[in-house]
Amino acid sequence: MRGSPLVRFLLLALALAATGLGLMRVTAARDGDTPPPTNLATNKPEALETSIPYRLLLSAPAAEIEINTGKTIRPPVDGPISGTLEMDPKNPHVGLVVRWKNPATAGERRFAKLTLEAPGQATFTHVFDAAGDIDDFLELPLPEPK
Repeated sequence: MRGSPLVRFLLLALALAATGLGLMRVTAARDGDTPPPTNLATNKPEALETSIPYRLLLSAPAAEIEINTGKTIRPPVDGPISGTLEMDPKNPHVGLVVRWKNPATAGERRFAKLTLEAPGQATFTHVFDAAGDIDDFLELPLPEPK
């Protein structure tokens, strides 16, 4: 290699400084580039949630149940499993996780039957099934409110 290490260092430092100045000029904000500030208090979404009564029937005792509609709930596993789900009317979906107390035997399938009774609509029923624990997601065919 030829040349002094000090001269190479100075040339490299000059090249990096010139590159940095060029990038600063290209990425600098100009007048009129920034969007006007918005008042978040005036931007309120209309209908945030819809309450829908539900029932869940299981084929075997569960150790843990989790229902997710954007908000996660964990209903008690002993006794009847029912309540109200809070859903986003623009994106109605349900995620269901069921962990069984005892593992399934070979060839056995377990199920969870979810029934939704949305006001003013037909009753909706869906059966989730799996050879082991249930971990599934369902987009609901509920019409969007007007």
